[in-house]
Amino acid sequence: MRTMKSGLLGLFLLGIALGLAFPASAQDEEASSNIEEQLQDRRDDEKIEMITITGSRIRRKEFTTAAPVSVIGKMEMEASGQASIGDILQKLPSQGNAINIQANNGGNGTTRVNLRSLGPNRTLVLVNGRRHVPGGNGADASVDLNAIPVAVIERVEVLKDGASALYGSDAIGGVVNIITKKNYTGIEANAYVASSQHGGGTTYDLSVTSGTKSDRGNLVFSANYYKNEPVWAHQRNFADYLIDFDWDCYANPTEGCNPTPWLGSSRTPEGMIGGASQEGGNDAWRALVTAYPDWEDHGGWFHRDPVLGWRPVNWGGTSDPSDPSPGDLYNYQPENYLYTPAERYSLYSTGRYNFFRHLNGYFESSYTARTSEQKLAPEPLALGLEGIVVSADNYYNPFGKDFFDMRRRMVEGGHRVWTQNGNTFRFVGGLDGSLPEMGALRSWYWDVSWNYGLTQNSEMNSGRYNRPKVANALGPSFVDSEGIPRCGTGPDNMIEGCVPLDFFSGAPNMTQEMIDYISYRGAAYGFTEQTSMLANLTGELFEIPFGGMVAVAMGYEYREMRGGYDPNPLEASGDTTGNKSEPTQGGYHVNEFFAELQIPLIANLPLIEMFELSAAFRSFHYSTFGGDYTWKLGTRWQLTEELTARGTYSTAFRAPSVGELYSGAYDDFPYVRDPCTTNDGRERTDLQKVNCTADGVPEVLNDPTVQLLSRAGGNTALEPETADIVTVGLVYSPDFISDLSLTLDYFQIKVDNAINTIGNAVILNACYNTTDVQAERDLCDRIHRNNAGFINYIDNRITNIGGVETAGIDFQLRYNLVTAGVGTFWFNLEGTWLLRYDQIQGRGDYESTVEGLNKYDLGVNPDLRANLSVIWALENWGAGLTARFVNRFDECKDDDCQPGEGKEVISRTVEAYHVWDLFVSYGWDSSFGDTKCTLGVNNVLDREPPIVYNAFLAPTDNTTYDLMGRLFYVRLAQTF
Repeated sequence: MRTMKSGLLGLFLLGIALGLAFPASAQDEEASSNIEEQLQDRRDDEKIEMITITGSRIRRKEFTTAAPVSVIGKMEMEASGQASIGDILQKLPSQGNAINIQANNGGNGTTRVNLRSLGPNRTLVLVNGRRHVPGGNGADASVDLNAIPVAVIERVEVLKDGASALYGSDAIGGVVNIITKKNYTGIEANAYVASSQHGGGTTYDLSVTSGTKSDRGNLVFSANYYKNEPVWAHQRNFADYLIDFDWDCYANPTEGCNPTPWLGSSRTPEGMIGGASQEGGNDAWRALVTAYPDWEDHGGWFHRDPVLGWRPVNWGGTSDPSDPSPGDLYNYQPENYLYTPAERYSLYSTGRYNFFRHLNGYFESSYTARTSEQKLAPEPLALGLEGIVVSADNYYNPFGKDFFDMRRRMVEGGHRVWTQNGNTFRFVGGLDGSLPEMGALRSWYWDVSWNYGLTQNSEMNSGRYNRPKVANALGPSFVDSEGIPRCGTGPDNMIEGCVPLDFFSGAPNMTQEMIDYISYRGAAYGFTEQTSMLANLTGELFEIPFGGMVAVAMGYEYREMRGGYDPNPLEASGDTTGNKSEPTQGGYHVNEFFAELQIPLIANLPLIEMFELSAAFRSFHYSTFGGDYTWKLGTRWQLTEELTARGTYSTAFRAPSVGELYSGAYDDFPYVRDPCTTNDGRERTDLQKVNCTADGVPEVLNDPTVQLLSRAGGNTALEPETADIVTVGLVYSPDFISDLSLTLDYFQIKVDNAINTIGNAVILNACYNTTDVQAERDLCDRIHRNNAGFINYIDNRITNIGGVETAGIDFQLRYNLVTAGVGTFWFNLEGTWLLRYDQIQGRGDYESTVEGLNKYDLGVNPDLRANLSVIWALENWGAGLTARFVNRFDECKDDDCQPGEGKEVISRTVEAYHVWDLFVSYGWDSSFGDTKCTLGVNNVLDREPPIVYNAFLAPTDNTTYDLMGRLFYVRLAQTF
C-alpha cells in the first residue's frame, strides 16, 4: 500500500510540474449545467467538434441517439443537497433496491446503483467511457460510488438501455457514465456541512479543485475530504423498536389481540433455557418444573427473571420499559446504527498533452482511502445453533442437567463492530489522435488505452467469540485448591487459561476475565483487481445519396479480473460464534472484438428529416466458459424538427463474477420466520399443516427465532446469463413553446438463466405455502432441519434461476422559461411507470413466477417513481425545490403475496412516500474571486419513512427511503 500511495504522489507532483510549464489561458466561458445547451453552443460554433455520447462509440455531431440517455448536470447535483454521487444516483426513478451507507447489518460502507432493480452487478459504471474497478470487501462485482468524489464530476450520463454489444458484460440494466472535469481552469474550493434536526448524521465535505490549460494541453487536480457521523436507531422514533406484525389479528381482529406487538429477541441478557425435558437433573430442576406445571405451554422455555429467578417465558413483548405490552424479549434495535459512519480522503488528477498534430497523450489517476464502520447489538448466543452443550457439571449450572439450547445476549462484551479500511486506486493512460485525411479516411479517430484499477480492503471485527473456547467454558468445571473455578473435570484434566462461563446468574454477571477468555479480534482482507487494454478506431466511410455519412467504430478489448477475500481464521474454520465465512480466490480474462455501424439512410424529405439505422456487434471469449456474441439494432426517425421516434433491440449477457464463481460459503441471518413454527399461539394454515408434516416437522414446534441461519456462497458451475432488451420512444420539442422537451420511452427486459440467489423467503414460501408438491416444493431440499424439526440452515447459494422480466415506461419533461425581470426557471419532471417486474424460479417444466410489481416479495418495486425539480435564478440569487415520490405497494404475511389455489393471502398497503427539499443561494464577486453560498433543507416536511414490517431491521426499507429526517445544510463555493 505504501508503494501505491508513493506512486500516486509521484503522479501528482509530476502533474504539478507539467502544470507550471503550461501558461494558463484566460478563464473559460461560463459553462452551462445542461449538456444539451452545451452541445447546441457547439453546433453554433464554426468549428464543430466530434463528440462521443454514452450508448455509442461513434464520434458524432448530434446528441440524440437511438437509445434513451438522461443527463445529470452540475446544477442538478448541487440542487440535490447531497455530498455523494451515490446518494444522488440512488434517487433516480429508474433505480431501486441498491445498498448504501444506511445498511448496517450486512453493510460494508459502500453505495451502489441498481438500474431497473435488476441488481447492481447488472448496471455498468464507467468513468469517461471506461470501466471503473469494482469495490467493497473483496472479489466484488459492482462499483462503490463512494470512490468517486462529486468535486471532480462535470456531469453523469445515464443510458437506460442494454449495451453489452458496445461495452461488454454487465450492461443489462443500463450504463452510468460519469464524466469528469477536463478543461477546467482556475481554483475552486467547496465546503459542505449538513446536520439532522433529530441528532446524528452530521456530514462534512471539503474539496479543492485546480486546473490549467494551454494550446498544447490541460491539467486538473482535485483533493477531497468527506466525513459523516452515525445515527443510532434509538435517535429516530420509527426505529427505536421493531414490530412483529400479527397478520392474522390484522385480518381477523378479535377482542384483546394486538396486530402490532413489539418484536424482540429470545437471546436476552438474562438468559433463556429451551428444549429441555422434565427428566433428569437435580432437586432444583425438579422443583422448577414442578413449580410451573404449565411451562411447556410457554414453548418449553424458561427465562431468568431478575427478581423471581427462573420462570416460564413471557413472549408477549420486550423488557424495554417503553413497550406497551411488556414481556421478556430483548429490544436490540436501539443498539444498532441506523446510518453508518464513514470517512474518506480522495485525490484525482487528469491531463492531456498534444505531442504532434495527430498524436495526443492523456492520463487519469485517482485514489480514495475509506474508513467505515457498522455496529450491532451485543452477540446473541444461541447454543443450539452453535452445537454447544452446557454441561451438567459446569460450576455455575444449578440444575445438574445438560442443556442443549440456551440463549443469552452477551451485553458484557459490548457491541459487535466491523471496521473497514479500504483503498481504491485507478490509473488510465493512453494515446489518441486522428489519421491523416487521405481518400476515404476522413475524420478517422483512434484511441489506445490501458486501464488499471485495484481495490484493497481490510476489516477488523470484534464482539464475537471463539466457539471452541465458549464450549470449553460451558463444559465441566471445578474449583481448585485456591477456591477458583477452573475448566475441566479435575486438576489432572484442567484446560489451561480457560475461565468457566456463568450462563445462569443473569446480567451483568460475567467478569472481565470470562469475556477476555472467549473474545477475539479478527482481521479479514480482500481485493479486486481489474486490468483492461482497449483499442478503438472510428470514422466516416462514405455518403449515402439523400442521406448522410455512414460511420463506423471498431476495436478490441482485453480485460482481466482477479479477486479474493480471506476472512479471519476463526471465521474461516467455523470456530467463531455468529456468521462463518470461507475464503474466496479466483479470476478470469476475456478477449473481445466489437464493431458499430451508423447508417443515415434518408434525410430532408417530408416526414423524414432524418432516418438513421445503427447496429453493433461484439464477440467474446472468456477463460471461464468459452465464447459467444451479442448484437444490437437501433433506429432513429426524425419525422420533423419537433418530433423524433427511436427504438432499439439488443441482446445482452453477463458473465459470472469472481465472487459469484469462487466465493466460499458464508452465513447470513435474514429476517424470516419458519412457517411451521407454532410458537406464541401461532396456527398453521391447512396448506402448512400438510407440507410441514411432509417434511417431518412435529405438530408443535416452539421456535421463536425471527432470523434464521442461511448459507450463501459462490458456484463454479454457474453459466452466463443472457438478456433480450427492447426500447421504443418519442422525443418531442414543439416550436410553439421554446425550450420545452418531452420524452417517452417504453422498455422491456427479459433476463434468462439469471445468476442470483433464490431468496430465503421465496424458498420457505414455495415449500410450505403451495399445493404444487412436485414443482415448487422441490425447493424444500434447500431447507435443512435437525431431528427435533428446527431449521438448522437454508441453502441459498447462488444459482442460475429461470430469469427476471421487467417492463415499463420512462417519461421526462424539461422546460426552461426566461422571464424579464423575474428570472430564469428550469423545470424537470422525470419518472418511471413500472408495468411488470417478475422473477422466474426454476426452469423447464418446474418454472414458477414470483410477481414483484407493487409487492414487497422482491423488494420495493412500485408502479410509479418520479422526481420533480424547479430551479430559479435571477442575477446573483438562486433557489430551488425538488421532490421525490415513491408510490404505495403491498406487503403480505410471510412476505408472500403470490396467489395460489387454496391459499389465503393477507396483505397490507405500505403508504406512498414523498419528500420535498428546498434551497436558496446567493453569489457575489470580490477581490478574492467569485463566492456562492447555498442554504438548504432536505426533507423539509420531516417525513418519516413508511413502516415496512417485512423489511430487514429498521423497520423500513433502507435502500429506498430517507432515514435521516429533516436535514439542514450549508454549501460554500469559492472560485479564485
